[in-house]
Amino acid sequence: MSLEKLRAELQDILPEKGITEMNLFQTKVLDGLKAGKNLLLEGHEGAGKTTSIVISLVQKITEAAEGSPRAIVVCSSDDKAHALHAILEKICRPLDLTVDLAHDRGNKLQQRNDIFDGTEIIVGTPKRLHELYIQNGFNVSKLKLFILDDALELFKGGYKSQLLRVAESLPKCQYIVSSSSFSDQRITDFLDEYVSVFTHIEAE
Repeated sequence: MSLEKLRAELQDILPEKGITEMNLFQTKVLDGLKAGKNLLLEGHEGAGKTTSIVISLVQKITEAAEGSPRAIVVCSSDDKAHALHAILEKICRPLDLTVDLAHDRGNKLQQRNDIFDGTEIIVGTPKRLHELYIQNGFNVSKLKLFILDDALELFKGGYKSQLLRVAESLPKCQYIVSSSSFSDQRITDFLDEYVSVFTHIEAE
């Protein structure tokens, strides 16, 4: 499916960065995002979950703004955070949006300073995001979008307490939770507490 449902500048920029169309799953995600719904994205590897997250971020975060981040994406590993950050950075640069990376292998002080200087989107691992948050490394008061990428791996990795600590401090914002499965009780408990009303979108 074409990109015509996206805002105009994305229809020009995304094809240059390798995203030329959306599949049915991604189109449903975009419709849910526009409707302001909390979304559960369930699908196998290759279903388009990562591209759905990228499209959601650049559709929702429309302009640069001073101060607090407008979106946070929590990834299950340093490598996944790096990969997602690399994709977003290429797309966000021509949109004048800043994407900062907060990962365990990086210099924590430098990451804190980069975020403090101003960013629209933070991509990070749960441990480092939690560390930065409790040290007042970023303010969540203006957050619009909170995303858990690969939620099953996040909870299997033992990051429940860090995720809960950040989530309990968030203002009212839109959630996107992506996973290969939502059968794990730890994910269910998290959703029951923080995302009580949601739309479940499952890839075929």
